Amino acid sequence: MRNALIPMFALLIGGYAMSAASAPKGALEPLPESSALKTTGELMIEIHSPAADLLSPDEATSVEVEGMASTIGGVRHLDIMLVLDSSSSLRKTDPNDFRSMGAIELVQSLSPKSDTKIGVVGFDTNSELALAMSPDRDDVTQALALMKRSGSTDIAAGILAALKELKKNGRDGSSRVIILFTDGKSSKKKAREATRDAQLQGVTIQTVLLGSSKDGASILEEIALGTGGSFVQVTDPSKLPEAFRNLRTTGIDTVTLSVNGSDPIAAQLAADGSFAGSVPLQMGENRIAAMATSVDEQTRETIVTVTVQDASCATLEVAAVNDGRPALSLNERAVEIVVDASRSMWGQIDGEAKMAVTKEILHDASDWLPDDLNLALRAYGNSSPSDANDCADSLLLVPFGDENRLPIREAIEKLRPLGQTPIAYALNQAANDFAALESERVVVLVTDGIESCGGDPVAAARELRDQDITIHLIGFGLGNAKDEDTASLQAIANASGGLYVTAGSAEELKEALATTVGTRFHVFHGDSVVASGALGANESMILPEGDYRVRLDSMPPHEVDISLSSREQLTLTLEKDEGAVSHSERRTGLNYTSCENAVTSISATERIRNATTARKPSSIRF
Repeated sequence: MRNALIPMFALLIGGYAMSAASAPKGALEPLPESSALKTTGELMIEIHSPAADLLSPDEATSVEVEGMASTIGGVRHLDIMLVLDSSSSLRKTDPNDFRSMGAIELVQSLSPKSDTKIGVVGFDTNSELALAMSPDRDDVTQALALMKRSGSTDIAAGILAALKELKKNGRDGSSRVIILFTDGKSSKKKAREATRDAQLQGVTIQTVLLGSSKDGASILEEIALGTGGSFVQVTDPSKLPEAFRNLRTTGIDTVTLSVNGSDPIAAQLAADGSFAGSVPLQMGENRIAAMATSVDEQTRETIVTVTVQDASCATLEVAAVNDGRPALSLNERAVEIVVDASRSMWGQIDGEAKMAVTKEILHDASDWLPDDLNLALRAYGNSSPSDANDCADSLLLVPFGDENRLPIREAIEKLRPLGQTPIAYALNQAANDFAALESERVVVLVTDGIESCGGDPVAAARELRDQDITIHLIGFGLGNAKDEDTASLQAIANASGGLYVTAGSAEELKEALATTVGTRFHVFHGDSVVASGALGANESMILPEGDYRVRLDSMPPHEVDISLSSREQLTLTLEKDEGAVSHSERRTGLNYTSCENAVTSISATERIRNATTARKPSSIRF
């Protein structure tokens, strides 16, 4: 007999009793062992997260564990049919409709993360599918709230309607359960036949009885026992919500979690068998075990492994000292700033004209740029009004030379936005401004728009590149205007091998200047560029532990091999003294610094460029 296979258990809560005691006389026999049909009763448990063999960074001190356990099928999906008595007798036995309230609270108690579909059947003399199986909990609660109460009681009709819906819309490998509620008795013969059908479909039936009817209790207990479910009897209708909430729809009583054999801690267990809990982690391997205990005292355990490893990155800063002073280059370096003073520079940024912002930043820059930087200033569009269409409107305002910072500041103050945007003409003229200078030569072009005079600034940029003059371009205050074609501006910088940076505020313009006036450097891992920057920009680059090569794009280039360790900040200083170049390293400890998706090796064909801004450290993902 089946009752010989299922240990006795009983749960008393308030005014109701839950039991799977000895089977009543005439109970259904279990299916033959030789049957190929699905049977119930096998305890299963699965951890859904974290994933098996997860690698976790060492700042992680705990991990959330989530999963599902069941004795009635799979542990990925749960299909529930709520089969509720809607006979007229409930108007007397349950005038406040605690029946619907309890079923609604059961639905609301199910884990929002569980993959559960729920359908609703009402039965009296006949049965009615009030809601086809749906994952939408709001649809379910609405259907429950609108259930009627009329007619007599036909339990078998309700079960058969639910089985039909489960057969039609139930999912392969799901746990399938019917929750059957009634306040009265029904035909025992028909109920047994319907229960046999449930057995054949592998569906568990949990039964709830309101009232003290012995015949009703006998029928419902037999239905539950015959399908591996449980029976709950409630005499006080106000206890129905509590009874529904405490139903173990998947037959699981408890789930505990442990790590590396530690004392078990109880996980939060929902009515649908889903569980969740947090467990501590330590460095190295963490074997997380989840153990489920069913209501009939079966146990089963599943294990995942989380390995905590040091995934912290290092940071690298590169600086230069020339003849004992902080420098933007190890060599003589000439930088000409070409300023857009066309009419469009009257445009506003944060309520202030772009020209006013540009003048302020350039004025300040003339102070903080080191004295060893040979500086010149050219502008275009500042002499003729735009309607004059003067496409030769570009002047060298201050030439290269010693002690020219004051003249540069005075020239900046006099700039007024007036004319066109002859970028190509200005670049061609800039080539002549460097004359016979043999130092590193750079143009920093600050503009808010593209060429307006029909010139070819890309061709001009190539000509400057052929003369070993690099153009770095700062797109300032770009918006949606038709003359603000960022691709065209990017092409100018690319044509000369320079850098293109955008700036949308005064602070960003200052940062852009810092990243363009200094000598560029690149960081290599093997043959791949993984980061880049500029001397004087005070950038911190976040890199995984490993061996690298820093190359300064000076004349001639200088290269230094370095090694980075996790949780370390390395400041590499290139020093030039009386013509000789050396380097020094300063290493300091570093708190955990995330290096998400970093690996210990990088493909030689992989090329990753690092964004270069002075505002915040730039991270690189391999």
